Amino acid sequence: MSNYARDFSDVTITNGSSTLQINSNDSNFAIAPGSRLFLNGFLPVTVTAGDTINRTLTLAAQWPHADQINVQAALIPIGLGDWLLQALDNNRAAYEAFVATIEGQEDPLTEVKWSDIVAATLPEFVKRWAKYSEITDKPAYAQGWPSFENVTGTLTREQLPEDIETDNKRTQALSPPVKTEASLTHRLIDYPKLKLTETIPTESPNNRREMLFDDIRGLVHVALTDRWFSIPNTIEKRKFMVKIANRYIQLNSSYTGTITMRVYPLGGGGNGLPNNPTLANNQWHTITESVSGLSQIARDFEGIIDYIEMDGRWQTFDSDQSHFHSIDAYYASGSGTAVSPFRDFYLRSDGYWYGNDITPETPLSMGPSWSQDATNKKLFTVSGAVDSDDALRFFGSNFDGYEMEVILKSNIDNDFALTISNSDPNIVYYSEIGKYITNERIYLKRHNSAITGTVEIESLRMRVVNYE
Repeated sequence: MSNYARDFSDVTITNGSSTLQINSNDSNFAIAPGSRLFLNGFLPVTVTAGDTINRTLTLAAQWPHADQINVQAALIPIGLGDWLLQALDNNRAAYEAFVATIEGQEDPLTEVKWSDIVAATLPEFVKRWAKYSEITDKPAYAQGWPSFENVTGTLTREQLPEDIETDNKRTQALSPPVKTEASLTHRLIDYPKLKLTETIPTESPNNRREMLFDDIRGLVHVALTDRWFSIPNTIEKRKFMVKIANRYIQLNSSYTGTITMRVYPLGGGGNGLPNNPTLANNQWHTITESVSGLSQIARDFEGIIDYIEMDGRWQTFDSDQSHFHSIDAYYASGSGTAVSPFRDFYLRSDGYWYGNDITPETPLSMGPSWSQDATNKKLFTVSGAVDSDDALRFFGSNFDGYEMEVILKSNIDNDFALTISNSDPNIVYYSEIGKYITNERIYLKRHNSAITGTVEIESLRMRVVNYE
């Protein structure tokens, strides 16, 4: 039950009724039985109960005065202190004395109002409310707000107020705003969509949230506001000396002793190396040989030379140069002018080095059914090629043993062969953008039936396994 005074800004009660109607939004929750109701200057009456649903107060006795419509009232709980009981007794004694005084008048009063009482005849203690400082022996509940554990009871929905007036700044200080968690659907909107792609995006993403995964080229494309950012798939870059036959390293002075080399044969094995060791193609090998009167190194060898070591002197071939001073040698050609054998390679996460695109502007040969586009030199058209020799060939025979990555876009009516062997896995069965790895001669031709359509070469790249 409440031990605090209540003010009602608008109430109504009629003569002879014991029910007072509360018209305002003032709370009548937890009314203490025995509380005193002060209404429009009349002597206080006792309240026995409060109805929060119908918003009424029940009086201990019927209202003896005239109807009171839309007036103010105050409710004082009896538990506010013993001084209130004493004040009520004093008020009652004053009233009885006043009535006894006027009973002998010729026109007795039929209704007594507080305003009819002459202030000069009243004792001091009934002229005003006592000041808080004048009250002694105040109970604990009258000296402050109740502690949380003393607040009990349950509010129903009907008992809740319609509105609460608050100090906005104070309310925010006491109850800081709670961060609203986004729904799962809203959260998912913030994440980019993940999609597979076979083409390199060129058009603006137009503020879409997307990431495109390119399994063919090993790239990831991230959509920015108006353009795409492609995440590089290169781990490292270096140059390799890719040597063909009749090109060699000429020593300024003949050498006798031990020579160590790391090499990568591309078709001819160890042929042309010191003592012509037997080596597998497309693999790294470290060889050590004893030589006498050696003046030229690797004249007929076809492949990559990574380094050479001779009697504590060594040379790594990873930069474009013609003379190799550490081993007192230079690069030479057995026919014509020597050109640089150094090519750029890029190490990817799959453990292979890939060279730059070496698609020639003019193929080595084209069969009678093939033609090259005049504008796009990588686009070729074939019309009814049925003969096994009616083919498209890009390189000479010295490239036949090179391991190559081929990326192409085909739109041909029947399956066709990518290499001269005309066998899987180098058969293109569907019109597609595809990637193929081969170490055979690249030789585009029909597989079984005549072919008609177009083939566009995106890139032809040398592929070399990483050394350990």
